[in-house]
Amino acid sequence: MFTRKMTQWFARRSFQNRIFLLILFTSTIVMLALSWYLTSITEKRLHYQVGQRALIQAMQISAMPELVKAVRNHDLPRIKALIDPMRSFSDATYITVGDAHGRRLYHVNPGEIGKLMEGGDSDDALYKGKSYVSVRKGSLGSSLRGKSPVQDASGKVLGIVSVGYTLEQLENWLSLQLSSLLIPMGILLCLLMLCARLFSIHIKKQMFNMEPQQLAQLLIQQSVLFESVFEGLIAIDSDHRITAINQTARRMLNLSQPEPMLIGNAINQVVTPEDFFYSSPQENKKDEIVTFNQIKVIASRMAVIIDQEPRGWVISFRSKDDINTLSLQLSQIQQYADNLRAVQHEYRNRISTIAGLLYLKRYDNALALIQQQSESHQKVLDFIVENVKNHHLAGLLIGKYYRAKELGLELVFDPACYVDRLPSSLTQNEWISIIGNLLDNAYNASLRQPSGSRQIDCLINSEGKEVIVEVADHGCGIDANIRERIFERGITSSENGDHGIGLWLVKSYVNQAGGVIVVDDNIPEGTIFTLYIPHD
Repeated sequence: MFTRKMTQWFARRSFQNRIFLLILFTSTIVMLALSWYLTSITEKRLHYQVGQRALIQAMQISAMPELVKAVRNHDLPRIKALIDPMRSFSDATYITVGDAHGRRLYHVNPGEIGKLMEGGDSDDALYKGKSYVSVRKGSLGSSLRGKSPVQDASGKVLGIVSVGYTLEQLENWLSLQLSSLLIPMGILLCLLMLCARLFSIHIKKQMFNMEPQQLAQLLIQQSVLFESVFEGLIAIDSDHRITAINQTARRMLNLSQPEPMLIGNAINQVVTPEDFFYSSPQENKKDEIVTFNQIKVIASRMAVIIDQEPRGWVISFRSKDDINTLSLQLSQIQQYADNLRAVQHEYRNRISTIAGLLYLKRYDNALALIQQQSESHQKVLDFIVENVKNHHLAGLLIGKYYRAKELGLELVFDPACYVDRLPSSLTQNEWISIIGNLLDNAYNASLRQPSGSRQIDCLINSEGKEVIVEVADHGCGIDANIRERIFERGITSSENGDHGIGLWLVKSYVNQAGGVIVVDDNIPEGTIFTLYIPHD
C-alpha cells in the first residue's frame, strides 16, 4: 500500500521534479553505499594497524632482558617498576605480564594480580612460543591484543606479555576518523543536490519546458501535419542526412522506398543534383526553380537554428506546374495580350488616319503616310526577321517594339543582334519570360523618369559560347535600399502591388541554365541588365 501511494505521488510530480528526485535518491543511495564501504575499509584497516601495534609492543617488552630476569624470579616490584613507565607513554589500554602458567604478574588492576589470564588465547604463546594477535574478552572487556612469550636465552618460555586495546577504544578512534569525513560527505551531497537541480532544469529547457506526454502529443501532431500537406517536405540534419520525408515528396521524386528506408541516407544519395541543399548553409531560400531527380520544382529551404547555428534544414517543394506557377505564367500571357493590343491600336490609328485622308481626297498625303510608316516599321521588322531565327522570340520582340511605341518609348535594337539558336536548358516560354520581363522593367523605369531619355537599347546575341542578353534604359535606376535584393520575390520599387515577380523569375531561370546576371548603372542615369547564359 505504501509503495503504491509513493508511486502515485511520484507520478503526479512534474518531469523536472521527478528527474531531480530520481537523481537525488540515486545519489543518496550511492553516498550511503560509499559511506558503508569506507566505514568497513577504515574499520578493517584500523584493526589491522592497531593489532600490529599491539603485537610489536608485546614483542619489544617480552624481549627486555631485565623483564626476562624479573619474570624468572617472580620479582613483582621489579616487573611493576619496568612496566609502569611504558604504560605512561603507550596508547594501549593495558599491558599484562604473566608467568609460565598464565597467572598475572602485572596488571593495571592490582586486584587481578595472581589470577589466571582470561580469554583462553594464551596457550600458543606459553606452550608453542608464538607471537600473535587475537580478539578476546578479558577482565577489562573485549579487546584486540598482541601476545608474545617471555623466553630465556635457551628459548624456554618463562611467561607471557599481553598488550591490549579495548574494542570500545577502537570504536572511539573509528568514530573520530569517520567524523572527519562527515563535512566532505555533506558538501559532496549538497553538490550532488545542486547538480541534480541544475540538470533537471537543463533537461526541462531542452524539452522547451514541456512534459514528456506533451512532447509525445506534439510529435504525433507534427507527424500527421508532415504527411497531410500537399507539398513535398524533406527534413535533413546538419550532416545532410534525411531525418523525415513525407509521402508527397516520395511520390513527386518517384521514390519507391518507404520512409524508414530513406531516413539516415545522405540527401545526395536520394535527390540529385544536390547544390540546392549544400550551398549557402546560413541562408534561407524561398521559391527557387530547381530540378530534383529530373523534375522541375519550386523549392524553399528553411534552416533549423539552435544556439545561433544551423543544425538542419526543412525543404518544401511543389511542382512547377502548380497553381502558383500557373498564376505566374498567366502574367506572361497578359504581356502577350498587351503586345497584341498595342499592335492593334497602332494599326487602328493609322487606318483611321488614312481613311480620313482618302475621304478628304488627299490621296498624295495618304500615300506619303503609308510609305512613311511602311519604311520605318518595315526596316525594324526586316531586321528582327533577318537576325532572330527563333520565331517565338522574334514575335515577342515585334510585340514589344509596338508596345514601346504605344507608351511613347523607343525600343532600339543593337546592330549586333543575332540569334540563330538558343540553349535547350530553357524552354521557349522561359526565354520569352526572361526577355519580356527585362524589357517591361526597362519600360516601367523609363516611364517613372519623365525627364530622362525615352530610348531603351536591346542586344541579344548567340554567336559565341554563350548567349548574351543586354537591356539598357535611362530610367529611374534602382533604389539603393533594395539593390541587393532586387531578385527576391516580392521586392520592387513600384507602388503597384502586382510587381516583384518578374526579376525573381529571370533570376530563377538564369540560375537554372547555369548563367550569370550582371547589373550596372547606366551613365548618366538608368540601369543595364546583362545576362550570360552558356550554350549546352
